[in-house]
Amino acid sequence: QQPDRAELGTLDVADLRGRDELGILAGVLADLLQQARDSLRREQLRAEREHDQWHAVGHEIMSPLQSLMLLHGAEADPSRRYVQRMQQAVKVLYGQASPSEALAAATLAVGRLDLDAFLRQVAANAAYAGIASVAYAPAAEPVWVQADEYPLEDALTHVLTNADRHRVAGTAITLALRLEAALAVVEVHNQGPSIAEDQLARIFDYGVSSAEPEDGQHRGQGLFVAKTYLAKMGGSILARNVAGGVVFEIALRRGP
Repeated sequence: QQPDRAELGTLDVADLRGRDELGILAGVLADLLQQARDSLRREQLRAEREHDQWHAVGHEIMSPLQSLMLLHGAEADPSRRYVQRMQQAVKVLYGQASPSEALAAATLAVGRLDLDAFLRQVAANAAYAGIASVAYAPAAEPVWVQADEYPLEDALTHVLTNADRHRVAGTAITLALRLEAALAVVEVHNQGPSIAEDQLARIFDYGVSSAEPEDGQHRGQGLFVAKTYLAKMGGSILARNVAGGVVFEIALRRGP
């Protein structure tokens, strides 16, 4: 039987301290090991506190949201949808250590959704989310796709918010729907500055934002959330520059 191997957390060379070269080296190593152990313990405590904070915040938010659902219980009340979306978001984040980990762990209920009816509703309710002048030309018949309604609305709202932030003042954001074989593609078009070609793919990465660095409100999470949710539905998103603006394309699988 081989002896147990010493690990960083259990290695102790303090007894080797001395005035010779080996003793001095042992003393320095002992100090470094203690600093490493202290740093590791601080990080463990920080992670535990962060986990507890997320858990507590989720618990505190759910109670007033339940009350709001009672106040906005009617199906025709547009506020009801946004309360339900907040509930969904809290459930996703509840007890998780970080937003990116929570999104990675989220499970979506993908089902059959009429994308045309969904886009009509998003355009009609966009003003409630603070996004004015969103236009959509309805399709002639239902367009069925495989999606989860509330995460899809979250994803599209993030894209609309980005388009709103960068559009020319007074111009509309237009939604268009086209069919491509097994896919239904939603185009979100705004008039405004183009995106640097080397950033067209990177803007969907976590922490990457096209906003000014000193703008603390934009942390580069919205488009990452949109990409993550769409990928979980078997969809995709990309951005491309067009004359005088930018188009975001959201592709979803068509369903029966």
